[in-house]
Amino acid sequence: MHLLTLFCLMSLISSIHAECGLRPSYESFLGTGKRITAGRYAKAGEFPWHVSIQSNRNHICGGTIISALWILTAAHCFEEVPPDLTVVVGGTDLSLPLEEYELDSLILHENFDRMSMQNDIALILLSSPINFSNEKIPICLPFIHDVDTWQNCWVAGWGTTRADAAVPASHVLQKAQMKLIGRDRCLEQMPQVEEDENMLCAELERGQKGPCQVDSGGPLVCSYWNTMRWFQVGIVIWGQDCIEKPNHEIVISVYNYRDWIENETAVRGKPFFFEGVDNSPKAYLLFSRAETQLVFFEYCLILFISLIAIRLL
Repeated sequence: MHLLTLFCLMSLISSIHAECGLRPSYESFLGTGKRITAGRYAKAGEFPWHVSIQSNRNHICGGTIISALWILTAAHCFEEVPPDLTVVVGGTDLSLPLEEYELDSLILHENFDRMSMQNDIALILLSSPINFSNEKIPICLPFIHDVDTWQNCWVAGWGTTRADAAVPASHVLQKAQMKLIGRDRCLEQMPQVEEDENMLCAELERGQKGPCQVDSGGPLVCSYWNTMRWFQVGIVIWGQDCIEKPNHEIVISVYNYRDWIENETAVRGKPFFFEGVDNSPKAYLLFSRAETQLVFFEYCLILFISLIAIRLL
């Protein structure tokens, strides 16, 4: 019976580690997914999918874990590709020793335009897989485009806190709460997105400090209604002008590049499959695998109690 109980607990824990968009070390497994705390700095486990892309141990761009072998980021981060690129994962403080992964290959979108920032998306294939833990968890990718679907959105990064380029980047991950805005309002605020329907706009939530600290290539993540699961709705591509546009971000819509991600990863022989997505045309998974795991855990407990009762009879 003890072995059975141990098996059930280990099965639950290991499955949590593999689940996208969850944060078991930061919030209760039965939480709502809306408890990112206020403040400027991220706490341990708050953004376990966020990575630092580095050159010669210097942070150059953010990115996100989407699977054990794949990192999602922005193409404009690699104007010149240095030979010593690495991906650092598993923590919020870059001054501390963290896990470091080498690159197998870097894939920029074939139609990326550096002038217009169209198709500003890239993938990194790691040379070895990430061993998931509470501090290293992949983000879920979105199953729907509608901006009204996503709630409680956040950006984060180790970028500069001022527009002055001489100010060094923060070594502690910072965060700001954002809100997605509709296309019409987006065009009023940032007319440069008019030519690209793959771009989305987000504005700073009231009471938040300016998002100048976010990373290019980093994610805009949102929760889905009242679930505890988080999705990467966008990739930050335009947030550098802290003086002229202090309260807005332009992001690439990840949903619009689902086919590109699937195709490029498949071509490399390491296909990526979207988690939390129902392939039927009108449905998506509301009953997540996380909830399924809870049912499994309850089943194990019931079985354990039943065995005890049998032995007492």
